[in-house]
Amino acid sequence: MRRCSKNAIALLITLFFLMAITISLGLGLKYINNARTDISKENFLLQTNVILDDVLTFLKNSPELKLIKNDKSGEAYDIFLAQSEFIPFEAAGVKLAISIKSARRKINLNKLLELNAQIGQPEPKLLEQFRTFLSGYNVNPIYVELLKDSVSKYNINYYPTTDILDAKPDIYRQYVTSYDHLKEINEHYTNTYYENSLDQIDFEDLFYIANPSRAYCIDSYYVSSWAKHFLEGVDIDATDDFVVDANASEFSALYCKDQNSRRVVEVELEVLQGANTANINFEYNIEQSKGYNFSYEI
Repeated sequence: MRRCSKNAIALLITLFFLMAITISLGLGLKYINNARTDISKENFLLQTNVILDDVLTFLKNSPELKLIKNDKSGEAYDIFLAQSEFIPFEAAGVKLAISIKSARRKINLNKLLELNAQIGQPEPKLLEQFRTFLSGYNVNPIYVELLKDSVSKYNINYYPTTDILDAKPDIYRQYVTSYDHLKEINEHYTNTYYENSLDQIDFEDLFYIANPSRAYCIDSYYVSSWAKHFLEGVDIDATDDFVVDANASEFSALYCKDQNSRRVVEVELEVLQGANTANINFEYNIEQSKGYNFSYEI
């Protein structure tokens, strides 16, 4: 009975959150559009920035998120994610869709590559697993070397084994910065080795991409299908029915150990008005009440 009561309270918190954000942003959109009904490209960009600011302000001040933050069991957070994956609404001619998901669903690509920074040291187990995973899709082993060369950080002790730095001398070499950056590397592999085996892999469902200096762990409750496929060796068609046991996993060290490290969400905003479209993606740390890792596509 006590567990059911907790779940009911958590669900109520989520419903209040959904109602509040819908009302808040709906009013904001109405006031913006009252200022000018003929929205130009420049005004649409300004409007989108205002919407983003409103969302961030709402998240920071939301009493519902504060209650979720204080719930040590994690039940409120789980119910919140289950109810908030897609929040659509429309106001004053502007369509806005908000998606909130766990930001700890995937493997950190830059941490994977950073593990091999020690030249001459035995290859880490995770990188070995990556090679095994790629071989299942008939990807040439040189792809791993190409990735390592791409993030060699101008290390004078590192000797590239592929031609990517000659072919792309201006490529950013501190770490992989985005999916577009990874796509550029993948396209070089495809064009150089004349095979398209990488097309079989959903890299956006597999890898999390951000500065490797940021703390990161994988939430075992929300592991993506391709991350399960990679880490646990589960057939990609069977991942929906597979529940990760973080303690029994060969890669248990990668999984989150406490509730606080889990509570980071990925927020996606899609704004539509006429022919204008904006997609904004960022992470929001509920514990720290802070957003970061922003990505814009307008």
